[in-house]
Amino acid sequence: MVSAVSDTLSVQQRRQAQSAPISEAGAGLAGKDKTKSGVALPQWRMESYRRWASVGQGQHQVAAAQTGAQVLRQAKSQLTLLERQVEQALRQGGGDSQGMSQQRDRLLNLNAEYRGAPLIDQQLNLIRGKKGAAPRQYAIKGADLAAAKPRDERVSVQFGDKRTEFMLPGGVESDRVMGALKSGLSELGIQVQRGSDGRPVLMLDKAQQVQLEGGLRMAGQGQRLPAGDGVNIKTQEVYPWADPREWRFESLDQLKQAQAKIRKTLNKVESQISELDSLQAAVSARLDKIRRHTGTGDVDSVMAELNRELARSPFSSQVGALLAQANLSRSQVTDLLRA
Repeated sequence: MVSAVSDTLSVQQRRQAQSAPISEAGAGLAGKDKTKSGVALPQWRMESYRRWASVGQGQHQVAAAQTGAQVLRQAKSQLTLLERQVEQALRQGGGDSQGMSQQRDRLLNLNAEYRGAPLIDQQLNLIRGKKGAAPRQYAIKGADLAAAKPRDERVSVQFGDKRTEFMLPGGVESDRVMGALKSGLSELGIQVQRGSDGRPVLMLDKAQQVQLEGGLRMAGQGQRLPAGDGVNIKTQEVYPWADPREWRFESLDQLKQAQAKIRKTLNKVESQISELDSLQAAVSARLDKIRRHTGTGDVDSVMAELNRELARSPFSSQVGALLAQANLSRSQVTDLLRA
């Protein structure tokens, strides 16, 4: 398909060149001769390159969708098997918790990447655009920063090369303390939410997780944190229900909860597979139309349809970043299309 698309656009390019006025063609040749010295290429050639780039993006989107869907189908198979094991354990009043945990852990080993760009996060969500993977959650050990206390407390925080100070109010309910904590830590780009135990949980992206390994240093005034120069705060990762690492199978109550979580995750995975299959079919159909039609009007119309499909793709940012690394030269675009 790639070579056919390139041939089609090359035919169109030659037709445009042949139908151009002599002066324009001459200017085009002059432009070609002067390209190496930095003079812009003729408009018709730049338009052809733009189309080649869009077709290349379409090819990459199809490949990324195929990769993501393949891994999600593996996840669906693993989830279905785990669901059967849990159902059997519930019927029998208990089961092999270790075996179910091992089956769950197989989900954690699934990895979906396209040319180094991750497509699926640890919760089996599609990584959409610039939003990125679902953040990891970390609880602060040994201190409840949202606890109600009788006096105000000024808190300083050092995280990586960033530092901030803010006030946690005293004599108020925990919700207001939590609000002040969220506002204060937002200065460091850290989001905060309440965990299942009511205590604050730090929401960190991949880059912030690396910073956390270098330490989170905090100081207070003796209400929630010790006074002085500050201490390195210990944290512990906690898992939301959507993260398979949170699922447990030791008791009947845990089995019932795991059953509901597995079913929700299966529904999500099936929906995402359908989305990727639909994207792959739509983009492939547009690319096939471009291959079969050489008329300028036909190609322009289908290109517009293709670009609308690409804009709706969950992987638009990942694929766009790949193409942004390429220069607009014919050899480079052709190499990209053949990749």
